[in-house]
Amino acid sequence: MKEKAWNILGVMVLLLALAGCGSGESGETIKKDAGVNLKQMQNICELATLECYFHNTAKLNKENKVLWWKTNTELWVEYSGIVKVGVEISDFDMSVEGSLVTITMPKAKILSCEVDEKSLDPESYLVSKKGLWAKDITADDQTEAFKAAQENMRQAAESDAALLLQGQQRAQELLEKYVKNVGEAIGEPYQVEWVTAEE
Repeated sequence: MKEKAWNILGVMVLLLALAGCGSGESGETIKKDAGVNLKQMQNICELATLECYFHNTAKLNKENKVLWWKTNTELWVEYSGIVKVGVEISDFDMSVEGSLVTITMPKAKILSCEVDEKSLDPESYLVSKKGLWAKDITADDQTEAFKAAQENMRQAAESDAALLLQGQQRAQELLEKYVKNVGEAIGEPYQVEWVTAEE
């Protein structure tokens, strides 16, 4: 009787074990869910944003004519600011076919550009006057100089090919590392193929 009970118990354990691994569907679902994830990759793109410190000078020139004399007032403003370089995630996409992960990514660009207002103190401004009755610099002129500094910084960053390339490579390196790590975790030898999104 004891032997029969042990035999029945053994059969039940075997049946439960077979039921658990008989259907490959649940295993596949787990594997699929554990694979590379578009949302996660977009988050990585945001984390890959490169912040660069800029220090530069912008110039404002005011010319005026008083009677027969020409006057000229120049204002130089020295400023610092932060430029953020990265990938626009709305143009980012990804597809998986077997072990090939195709990542469609736009070129890196300037995401934001902000002059640090704290870097602008009275010593940041240098004024030069030429001619009789040359006008003084007003608060409006200083505001205009601040806008010029902002635009100046953006143009300098956008024309810096090395900076944009660095932002692109940073995003690609982090994404490729993520894909390879996920592949190792689930036993899938992922290979990454890069496609540049059309602008």
